[in-house]
Amino acid sequence: MKDLVLFRHAKAMPPMPGQPDRDRPLAARGRADAAAMARWMAEAGWRPDLVLCSQSARTQETLEILRMAVPLGRVAVEPELYLASTQDLRARIRRSDPQARATMIVGHNPGLGELAHDLAGGALAEDADDERFPTAAVAWFRGAAQKWGGLLAMPPALVAFMTPERLDGAAPR
Repeated sequence: MKDLVLFRHAKAMPPMPGQPDRDRPLAARGRADAAAMARWMAEAGWRPDLVLCSQSARTQETLEILRMAVPLGRVAVEPELYLASTQDLRARIRRSDPQARATMIVGHNPGLGELAHDLAGGALAEDADDERFPTAAVAWFRGAAQKWGGLLAMPPALVAFMTPERLDGAAPR
């Protein structure tokens, strides 16, 4: 079995004049949402063997908050994951260590959300949020495969789709 978790970075600050997009840090709401999602993932028993993270400030800060709640295996910060397309994400997953049973990608939309929807067969949930992959969203997939390319070919089963709004039962922000 292989588990794949797609974790979109939490809410970032708007860019400051002249600030590169990849340098934007998390907003206060983003830090709170990332912590809530990390607690949920810890309670769900998620323990990734391999974490692939974009090099942006907001993804790395999201990862550091996750690290406080969830034991993480090997972490690789990879420049090519910054704003990666769905095709690029699929290619990177296929190249993942076949010994890793559980891999997480901490990344960005639109590529991450499109990949989540593709793997889920279109809908991530039965309600109005199913078209969205908001900040700090997590899509968790599982499939019977020996290699990561096999997981992508099947498609895998959606184990869970969670957002900060679903955790607190509030209306989407």
